[in-house]
Amino acid sequence: MKKKTKILFSVAILLAILIIPLPTGVYKDGGTREYTALTYKIVKWNRLSGDRTYDKTRIYFFPEHFKSIDGLWKGEKARLDQSNSDAIDDSRGILSKQEEHRFVATVTEIFGSSVVVKPLEDSDVLMSSDKVSFGTAKLEKIELEVGSVVEITYLGCVMETYPAQINAVSWKLYDDRINAEYTDFWLDKDIAEQRGDYGFEQLLITQIYSNCFFAKTVVPLPYKIKLNGKLPEEWCVGDQIACTFQNTFFDQKNQRMECDFVSAEASDWVPDPLVAYKPVIYLYPETETKVSVSLDIQGKLTCGYPLYRQGWSVTAAPDGTLTDSAGQTYNYLYWEGETETQYDLSTGFCVRGEDTAKFLEIALEKLGLTRREANEFIVYWLPLMEPNPYNVISFQTELYTEAAKLKVTPEPNTLIRVFMVWQKAESYIELPEQELSAPKREGFTVVEWGGTKIQ
Repeated sequence: MKKKTKILFSVAILLAILIIPLPTGVYKDGGTREYTALTYKIVKWNRLSGDRTYDKTRIYFFPEHFKSIDGLWKGEKARLDQSNSDAIDDSRGILSKQEEHRFVATVTEIFGSSVVVKPLEDSDVLMSSDKVSFGTAKLEKIELEVGSVVEITYLGCVMETYPAQINAVSWKLYDDRINAEYTDFWLDKDIAEQRGDYGFEQLLITQIYSNCFFAKTVVPLPYKIKLNGKLPEEWCVGDQIACTFQNTFFDQKNQRMECDFVSAEASDWVPDPLVAYKPVIYLYPETETKVSVSLDIQGKLTCGYPLYRQGWSVTAAPDGTLTDSAGQTYNYLYWEGETETQYDLSTGFCVRGEDTAKFLEIALEKLGLTRREANEFIVYWLPLMEPNPYNVISFQTELYTEAAKLKVTPEPNTLIRVFMVWQKAESYIELPEQELSAPKREGFTVVEWGGTKIQ
């Protein structure tokens, strides 16, 4: 009897699992609720869709009940399409009435052919979501980065997903930013490194707000700079300035700098074509090791960080973290210098500007750089190269190492030095391709990369 009772009890539990739906989700789309059993799913739709609410209750059986809520919504959109004359943009999921709308927003994320933006506080789009996503493949190409302010034109209604989605048909950089106040979080001063006062003579203004402005260095460095304070009205986005500032904080992890603006004056500084820009040196010992590094340059050293005093002395960890005698940590050693080296562009590659990132990813892997090292290389050079019709690129390792000899103590087991020479071209140039290779990383490994533009 007990055995029969156990069987009946097990059958009852199994039937309950198969038949009784349990609450599995409440969505921020207007209040849609989802109940799921093993063999079916009930969805009480309450999804905002443009200017109305879709509030049907549907039961989905095998195999539809395995679909996500967004996957099921596609089927409901098809039903809506049959029941009314509104056109539905299937690629965005937007009920489109072909009405044109505009709003101003700050770019917060960039993902290849799509972006996420945050509408400004006076935008009607904020009634739908504090974040909006849209595709950019069919839009005019504009030079923007995270933090850029853009005016966006879209057709139809806003799809109430998160982020909300729109059918953007055009966009442009927004010029009237000086009246908007920047209120987003930028940098945590509790964890950032405080540095002394600075004077950059090669800043390019990228965004202007009523209480601050953003800039980048003319020779592109991986960090972005936020300068607190009102910029005089004589300056506009795109102006190049010599700038002084104080109370500087640097977030090395996120590559962000924040400081208080003091003064600015016009600057017409341009990169010197003979300068080797941003060679950086990574050190990867097998165990924590004290390392000395020095340079013998056929020319002169113009900049070094940490400060170059006849060389650098640091303690290097296996993950590449470098620590100086004061306890300050660094990702790499940085230097710039001038040489009289005559580089040879008779072999190499001619690459479309828009294909430069993909080319460098492949080439740098062949030359022995890790993904992290290649990423820092590409982030540095891509802003100068991608806008060009074509770039002639050649890796000049032998000429470079002859002009800038590197001494490392203790001597590394593996040394990889990558130096890219490139030149803008208006049309395709055919030239013999270089063969790219690298030694296998073994033992204590030292990696260096840099580059220069030939005028």
